[in-house]
Amino acid sequence: MGFMTNRRKMPGSGDGQSLVSDDDLLAQFQHKPEEAWLSFIEKYANMIFSLIRGLGFDYDQAMDRFVFVCEKFSEQNFRRLKSIKYAGSRGDLTPWIRQVVRRLCINWAWSEDGRRRLLKPIKSLEPLQQRVFELYFWQGLSPSECEERLRQEHFADVGPASVFVALDRILSQVSEKKLWRLVSNLARTRGAVSLEAMDEESAGWDPPDERPDPESELIQREQNQLLQRALQHLSDQQILIMQFRFEHALSIGGIADILRLDEREVRKTLNTGLEQVRRSLECNK
Repeated sequence: MGFMTNRRKMPGSGDGQSLVSDDDLLAQFQHKPEEAWLSFIEKYANMIFSLIRGLGFDYDQAMDRFVFVCEKFSEQNFRRLKSIKYAGSRGDLTPWIRQVVRRLCINWAWSEDGRRRLLKPIKSLEPLQQRVFELYFWQGLSPSECEERLRQEHFADVGPASVFVALDRILSQVSEKKLWRLVSNLARTRGAVSLEAMDEESAGWDPPDERPDPESELIQREQNQLLQRALQHLSDQQILIMQFRFEHALSIGGIADILRLDEREVRKTLNTGLEQVRRSLECNK
């Protein structure tokens, strides 16, 4: 969805006092997302713009970031807003909005031109692989966290092995130069999340509880246990190569240089390890 905004006009006409409660608003996003979006903008546009101005940006800079934030809120059919389970113990979305707006403004500063776009090689991949790229490199999630998020987003047949395979496919598509840049940004993204959490705690905010429900936590725990059992059957070399590949996002060539192995041997060892993990997980379904 695109947004056309008069650059000399304050975005949003609402005064933040919409009659729609935030709990009702979240429920509406599940059934009538387009209508819910209009209510959301009417209620929170002025607040979002003010938050951005409060970060020290002038009007035009704030307006550019306001449009960017709105695009991110509305992307993938309002995925972010649909993923919120409830409006927090205080019954409003303000703490969550503050957190996300600040994080998106940080993302803007780190992106090449203010807008993150999928790399050309990644655009040719399957939707699951594209989403793993976003979760891993843009949001700084670990492979297990990627798996949990994908399950929440209703991707079919998601498991640890499928996330590893997706990551391997992604890393194989990216050039060495681009990969090092992604890894550098990944380190900063994970650091920024930690700083954001500290800021929220010191400010006494009460953001909505975004932890998975007990059933999801149980499924995740069982999946992790199955994965750990599967990894126990791998050799030390296989585990080391998988750690370099999936925890540190190293290229096959980079791993070969570190371990002083031939690239073909690294690739063969990695593929063999992935196949062993896949078979082990399937046997335990």
